[in-house]
Amino acid sequence: MNHLNTPVRRRLGQDRIFSIDTVRGFAMVLVICQHSYLSVNQKLIAPSLNTLIWVITGFAAVAFVSISGAVYSYFLFLHSDWKAVYRRYVARAALMILVAHPVISILSYYFRMEFEPSLWLPLTISERILLNFPITDIIAICLLISPMLILRIRPVMRALLIMIMLTIAPVIVALAHPTSPVASYIIEAIFGVPGEPRFFWYPLIPWLAIFLSGSFLGREVALAKSGLLDSGTLVRRLKMAGKYLAVCCIALLTGYKLLKINFVYEWDPSFFLAIYPRQATMLLPGYFAVFTWYFVTNLERIDMKGNINRFDWLLSIFGRTSLFTFIVQFAVVESAPAFLGYTGLFGMTGFLMLFILGLTIMLALSYFYGRMRSILPHQDYKVIKHALIAGK
Repeated sequence: MNHLNTPVRRRLGQDRIFSIDTVRGFAMVLVICQHSYLSVNQKLIAPSLNTLIWVITGFAAVAFVSISGAVYSYFLFLHSDWKAVYRRYVARAALMILVAHPVISILSYYFRMEFEPSLWLPLTISERILLNFPITDIIAICLLISPMLILRIRPVMRALLIMIMLTIAPVIVALAHPTSPVASYIIEAIFGVPGEPRFFWYPLIPWLAIFLSGSFLGREVALAKSGLLDSGTLVRRLKMAGKYLAVCCIALLTGYKLLKINFVYEWDPSFFLAIYPRQATMLLPGYFAVFTWYFVTNLERIDMKGNINRFDWLLSIFGRTSLFTFIVQFAVVESAPAFLGYTGLFGMTGFLMLFILGLTIMLALSYFYGRMRSILPHQDYKVIKHALIAGK
């Protein structure tokens, strides 16, 4: 992967892996899809199809957080002065907390008031803004606290730490039954809750583990970029990791099903709610497997062979403007339908129309934002293609 240091690539002003942009862009597409689906009337959708849509779009948050960890780790390992990288990301974390948080709260305001009025109506306007915790908040916290865990802990020990964090979170959720409202919010913020949370959809411990999981990918790509790891070896390692993760997911889902069949009437129901197959529990290795396979396929084709097509480029627009795309889509596919009174009314046709319209609007907005901020240079597709061809 030494071709990534080509003069053409440097003229782009990007020390990046283009396949990462396509993965992050695909995650943004799924975010738009998932948030469009929130305006659907669940009674009009077949239960099996409803479950399938949530399982597929659930990949978005896992990919968004883990790719953030991968990119962060990539730069931490790639550059000799990791403190300079950290300072740059501290500024990004501050942007996420101090700017992205209130902007997301404002842009999603109409939707939240329509979607769950019993929760938000009793609160003041300032509380409605402060008590909305988007995924960008947890990414910001991870950026601030993770460098020592990434750089100072050996990979094997870090993997063990991740497994402990992912295991202990549902155990505490299942066993803890706090009576104090303050204690319940603290547990919800750090470990999560059985069933649906009130405010903290992304509790710290499991999502920090997901963020740290991306550090393995970031380290491997940084070693390959530095010439310390053969690109063919990198590809083989990632493909094998994807296979192990897929097998792990199947084993966990099988174990969950067997436990539920044999002990559903004997054990505390909160235990089964805590370990229910979703993003940070039984489905997580499967999401990681999909993420790994998709990334390595694009890495081989785009960054190693120099083949990029228009679809990859369109995804990369979302990937390179991911924070902007994530923030603005709240207004486009959530609050706009809510403002017009469509929340909870769409059937499958309405959902697909909203998704396609929202995707088109967001692609246009993200492209113009990227051009305005010089994230996307003039004749961007040709520049990228020439950079990749020159580096083959």
